[in-house]
Amino acid sequence: MAHTGVQLEVEDWVRREWLPKEFGQRFSRERLGLSSGGVFDFDAVSADEKIIASISTSAARTATGNLAGGKLNKIRSDMLFLLMVACDRRFIVLTDETMFQQLQKERSAGRVPPSIEFKHAKIPADLERRLASSQEIASREVTPD
Repeated sequence: MAHTGVQLEVEDWVRREWLPKEFGQRFSRERLGLSSGGVFDFDAVSADEKIIASISTSAARTATGNLAGGKLNKIRSDMLFLLMVACDRRFIVLTDETMFQQLQKERSAGRVPPSIEFKHAKIPADLERRLASSQEIASREVTPD
């Protein structure tokens, strides 16, 4: 089974390095209450709890070139939870340019809530290489022979 450690490293880098530079404050992973009464673990919550984000390392296409429907559905699920929490700004931070572009198309087609913003976080080259390698291994595991 594929090891997801590098994906967690990328999330940590976005939370620790990229988001503070982008917004001028510290971010952490937090469990917050939802308007429905439940709770959800958010990838990134600003120190003042006014900015909340989900972080995705997924690409928009599978290894065979098909649209990554499962990955898109995960992001849609994250959007639902973002809509159910009290905050000033809601983001999906994408480290993959293809997914960022795909979600911009979704927005243009009217398939994204207006209060959800997208940001593309360019990760360091060595982290990007390790992430691509991990994703390639995971792809081989699920691709039939």
